[in-house]
Amino acid sequence: MHERTRGAVLTRLLTVLCLLTAASASAQPYEYLAVYEPTSEAGKTLRLGISSNSLLPDGGEQHRLDRLVVHFKTDGVSLSALSLFSRLRFKAESGTVQAETEVLKEDIQKLPDRELVLVRWRGDDRAEPIANVKITVEAVYTAEFLCLQENALLQSERDVVPSMVPHFPKSSTSPTNKPPVHDSFNRWLIRDGETNPLLIYTFCFDAANRTRGAVAWSEAKKAPRFRFDEPDKDNSIRTFRQAHKRALSDRIVRRLNDRFSSFGRSLVSDTSEPDFDNVRIEVKDSLTLSIVKSVGSLLLVEEAGGTVEPLADLIDQDAEVALRLGYPHCYQFPYGAIMKSPWVFELEVPDGKDGKTRKTKVELGFETGCSRKLLVPWKDYLNRRVTFRVIYRVPERADIVVFNDSFNVYNLGLITTAPIITEIVSATQEASPRDVEATSSIPVSFALPISPNRSASVAVTFPFTLSFNTRTFPNLAEYFAVAPSISLVAGSASAASSSTENEPNVRLALGVGVNLARAFHFGYAWAPSDGGRYVLLGISIPELLPLLNPSE
Repeated sequence: MHERTRGAVLTRLLTVLCLLTAASASAQPYEYLAVYEPTSEAGKTLRLGISSNSLLPDGGEQHRLDRLVVHFKTDGVSLSALSLFSRLRFKAESGTVQAETEVLKEDIQKLPDRELVLVRWRGDDRAEPIANVKITVEAVYTAEFLCLQENALLQSERDVVPSMVPHFPKSSTSPTNKPPVHDSFNRWLIRDGETNPLLIYTFCFDAANRTRGAVAWSEAKKAPRFRFDEPDKDNSIRTFRQAHKRALSDRIVRRLNDRFSSFGRSLVSDTSEPDFDNVRIEVKDSLTLSIVKSVGSLLLVEEAGGTVEPLADLIDQDAEVALRLGYPHCYQFPYGAIMKSPWVFELEVPDGKDGKTRKTKVELGFETGCSRKLLVPWKDYLNRRVTFRVIYRVPERADIVVFNDSFNVYNLGLITTAPIITEIVSATQEASPRDVEATSSIPVSFALPISPNRSASVAVTFPFTLSFNTRTFPNLAEYFAVAPSISLVAGSASAASSSTENEPNVRLALGVGVNLARAFHFGYAWAPSDGGRYVLLGISIPELLPLLNPSE
């Protein structure tokens, strides 16, 4: 049946054909997908690719994981690869939950969207927050592909010899009470080692009677050149045939694994299925992934003043904010898994005055085993509301928002300003212009005398403000501050005095008062030089303008 041909042309053609088929076998003709269904009617179904060691969420704000499927590709290479297999069997395991399904090659095109459902995800009935899922595939090679590989072995193996093999003839007719008539044909056979027998099993069909070689196994068993050295556990013809098939299968599998890459590894498996003579050649591959079952395990924490607390609705601009993974989750898988693509960390902040926002990527820094610090200059977003999101993002697909938290950024704690000094310090520290501590006010005051024989005057006041922003009143310093002050009061000291030659035109006055809305100053001042006492009613024009035009 297999005549060994030494011709260079046929050898090269066979080599090229084997290379092409083996290249097709190396392509994975399918892909695994996680299908997320929307939680509302307005949403869209998402199909996200799964790779080995993926970490998937079981849902998000608008989607939930519904099923894991295998999608059979339709490109030319994948279709060629798929033609090499007669059937594919998939198995999905997660704890005690197991699902197994099988599809024949000819039935794949009948599948909706060429998708085979592996498992409907409803959890794994376990308390652990992480579900580990293993998907295994067993793809059985067709006899035609194995025949081609067998012929390639005959052309490439050195230990190949011709020998007469007992076969049944094409049209064997014998009386029913007599054994079938057999004949012998010369075939090129592979020797399984120097002391081992010639292998007479073949995966190639005989074109005349469509049998697998039609070897007369009972007669071949009598020939020492076909028998194995080790005696069989039983002397049945079936065991003899199976031993030859396994030896040839091992040769083919070794050649496939050594010379050609594959999406899985070819192997010889024992099977009880009658169509395979207890031996089956297949490609076996597996994929593992993890599913985070509880997205509520993520939370933001704030570290300020030496204490760490869950993030409130607002934070201080100098606070350190960290993303923390709940301890049950953290102990079950490396925390670094959630730090890699396609997991994305994003901050959405206001941009402009028309309600638009912009999004910026957030970098995370190591803090502890279960926490990562958000490397964000919060002072850039002072007095604004920002939104932090943890997103499972696949390019050109919709995002699955796993975690979402919005909060305001304020300057909390003791708030102080000093005329001119505040501006210098703010410039060196690159403070936000929205920071209440970034600028000071210098109001022009109307000095009303409360001492006798004094006249009203004008003063320039330099207040040193003190206030305190709390989480209950985060903008208190914007509206109220205690303001000790130094004022320069203009005009004469006494309204009744006729001589002002020896009196200074400007007097230094010390005082205390309050600032309201940063634009208004009300205070008391005393001039040590002449004992004059004044009530100061001041106004700061630069701070008044924003109050008159709040949109700016």
